[in-house]
Amino acid sequence: MVIGVEEREAVVVGAGPAGAAAAFFLKRADPERDVLVLERLADEKYSRYHRMCGQAISRAAFRDLSPLRPQNILHRITHLRDEWSEGNYVEFRSHGYVLDRPSFLRGILDRFRSLGGQMETATLGSVAQDGEGTLLHLTDGRVIRARNLIAADGSRSLVRKALFKEEPPVMLRMEQCLVRKQVREDTLTFRQEERYQGGYRWEFPAGDLCCVGFPRGTDIVEGEIVERHRRNIPIGGVRCVEREGVYLVGDAAAMANPVTWGGIRASMISGRKAAEAIASGRAQAYQKWWERTPLSPARFMGAYACLREMTNDDYHKASKGISRNPLTWLQAYLTRGEYRPLYDALLLSLRYGW
Repeated sequence: MVIGVEEREAVVVGAGPAGAAAAFFLKRADPERDVLVLERLADEKYSRYHRMCGQAISRAAFRDLSPLRPQNILHRITHLRDEWSEGNYVEFRSHGYVLDRPSFLRGILDRFRSLGGQMETATLGSVAQDGEGTLLHLTDGRVIRARNLIAADGSRSLVRKALFKEEPPVMLRMEQCLVRKQVREDTLTFRQEERYQGGYRWEFPAGDLCCVGFPRGTDIVEGEIVERHRRNIPIGGVRCVEREGVYLVGDAAAMANPVTWGGIRASMISGRKAAEAIASGRAQAYQKWWERTPLSPARFMGAYACLREMTNDDYHKASKGISRNPLTWLQAYLTRGEYRPLYDALLLSLRYGW
């Protein structure tokens, strides 16, 4: 037995999209339940960190997040544009939003607190299980025992490493800049070339600025840089997302889409599903959901592997003659069998990738 331990029914570690959603939905399901959120960053550090992360989310995502609604909207997105080598490109109709992510998350956390939830600024130092729950040793010396723990502690999740003994299959290292540059306010633009190593360069509208990003070391940014960020995106998923009352959500479970690298949708929905599993007392429901959901990265990893092997010549061959006309896609699909994994992934990503 640990002396001086603080007992809690449920603790959420991390207040990003996954953690904020988990806390809100858990407290909403049972307002009497004791729920504590621990977040290591406060004030401007929290804002800066979440400015460096993705801010685009599809309209479809909010069908699974009701009663949450898109708030703090910077731009309403109506098109996704894919650009390839030698000037080939295609635009898709797809609806969503670029959000002021820090303000959006704070709004969810405010709703959580309005329901009686508690939130503290604290850093997790180590974690262990003692048969009665999960012991959280904080760097300020406190020890908390959580009957249920939702680990939303990001790509380098301490909880995942200590209790699940797993690492993400792939860790992508990205660079992103906020730049003074005019771009279309209704469009997310992706540039796919061999140099991006299976990934892409993106340009998104970001208020009065433009968000430009790519795999670290593969490109440069021209123009006046207002902020420069670096971050890791874990992809590929982990095998186990629930164990003995501990739930991995969002980046802690490497849930970002391997083709689009979009993570907000999967993160927030995973937070909700973990909360529902706790509220219902059916822990295994969360694992079953992750194995069956079309958001799972498993179906996209083959396409990611295919993209990593593609040359600029491949991109040209795969994209030649393709347009918004569905018949051009059908013709390419039937006649270019070597690129079918790419076509399948692109079309699935329009539905589930952001």
